[in-house]
Amino acid sequence: MKKKINSLTAGGQTRPEILPGDIFQDNRGERVTVKMVTDNRITYIRDGYSGECVFPVERFEREFNPVKRQTWREWADANTPLDKTQKLRELINASREGRK
Repeated sequence: MKKKINSLTAGGQTRPEILPGDIFQDNRGERVTVKMVTDNRITYIRDGYSGECVFPVERFEREFNPVKRQTWREWADANTPLDKTQKLRELINASREGRK
């Protein structure tokens, strides 16, 4: 007889862990950068604003979606050396913004 698997036995997080430096996007397309993560609060900064915002983790996960970062493979598949150079500059700038 087969064992029935239901949703109660499923485990793990539905999203990857949120870390400082991660970039998220709201439903209007505006980007935010996570500055600090505690047990129940996330502090973030909107692009173009100097003030910090604080949300509970549940609300932050509901209202923001992670931005897909460019991978090495996508960069390597660029057609011309100029495209590769421009994409490499974008990768470097994105990593620098993530460290701020």
